[in-house]
Amino acid sequence: MSHGKDARLHQQLYKKIPRFECIEGCTDCCGPVPWSDYELKQARLSEPPQERADKTCAFAQGGCSIHQARPLMCRLFGAVEDLRCPHGRGPLQLLSVERGHELVRRYKIANGFD
Repeated sequence: MSHGKDARLHQQLYKKIPRFECIEGCTDCCGPVPWSDYELKQARLSEPPQERADKTCAFAQGGCSIHQARPLMCRLFGAVEDLRCPHGRGPLQLLSVERGHELVRRYKIANGFD
């Protein structure tokens, strides 16, 4: 897929996720997630970060150090009924489980994930 098509697809998916404000500096939802080639480029990475023994994200350092370029799964956390924030944060209207799973399915198909 061309970079332009890849960017459009990701932006279309991201726009379907309701936005909300996290607690500043909180990283309680940060852990290993899948990365598409597009997301790696946006974060200026050549490969996904190594999974850490404690299962926390390598970018969770007093807050997300790549928040603007975070992958789809990070964007979904707190915005979907079955991915609720442990602190009760989230948009006024959560995405249904079905809608959240549909976005993940489209992401996986577009990026060749199994």
